[in-house]
Amino acid sequence: MKKITVVVSCILFSFVLKAQTVDEIFAKYDTAVGGITAMNKLITLQYKSVITMKMMGGSFDITVNNYRENNKLYRREVQGMMGMRNSYSLLTDTAGYLYIPPMRGFGGPGGEMPSAQQSLTKMSDKDLAEQMYQLDCAGPFGHFVNYAAKGHKAELVGSGKVNKEDCYKVKFTLKSGQEMTYYFSKTSGLVLKMDCIGRIALQQFGIGPLMEQMGTNAAKMKVSILYSDYQDIGNGAKFPMKEMLEVGAAEIGLVNSDFINNVEIDAKYYKATNGSGNNRGGGFGF
Repeated sequence: MKKITVVVSCILFSFVLKAQTVDEIFAKYDTAVGGITAMNKLITLQYKSVITMKMMGGSFDITVNNYRENNKLYRREVQGMMGMRNSYSLLTDTAGYLYIPPMRGFGGPGGEMPSAQQSLTKMSDKDLAEQMYQLDCAGPFGHFVNYAAKGHKAELVGSGKVNKEDCYKVKFTLKSGQEMTYYFSKTSGLVLKMDCIGRIALQQFGIGPLMEQMGTNAAKMKVSILYSDYQDIGNGAKFPMKEMLEVGAAEIGLVNSDFINNVEIDAKYYKATNGSGNNRGGGFGF
């Protein structure tokens, strides 16, 4: 009887410890990236990302300009390549749109050029719901802050290593039902890695629709994103400056820079038009 009591007590203690540990993990993460107060002060963000893609023995760079307003806007302007104009994806609190201009050799039988009317498409309600979490500007992973109140769930599922560093593994389920597994450093509290399906990762990089048009179908692949080089972006909040995505035989690296926060964003970036807001292929439109 005594042994049974001890076993039950251990199980109960383990459950309580587990629940407390999830809260402690997020508390340590909050501190590591500048604190909840600093993250909640991020109302608008504008920054540049340079994506380096390695495919079929070659590599090329793509510049992405990001425009975000908390709970109102997330727009990613992707620099044109292979004769294309800039493309973009646009999320607002009411709708989502994709603009991918014609590209020779892709998107049509015999490499035909689609009509201009086919370039701009509105996201389905399902696609919009799955990406709404990206409207959250509260730090590099805004959906973590007060996650339960936002309808998300988190569960500690074990431990692992990222580049030989001990980490806690937390399964994070968005309100939409999508799942990611995050690796939090036991030492620093920072997020070092995320496991997910390819579609989520490519959406976060802003190149999902472009990759699909190029014939790369990574939607159901299991992929990882590695995060590193966290830096203060100017108001006490820290963001990872470097990200690395491996999908199939391709390696996709991303470097973030030129952060501007809490500055009004040009009204043109909130509009869905058959053309990007900035067709110059580099730099911001402000």
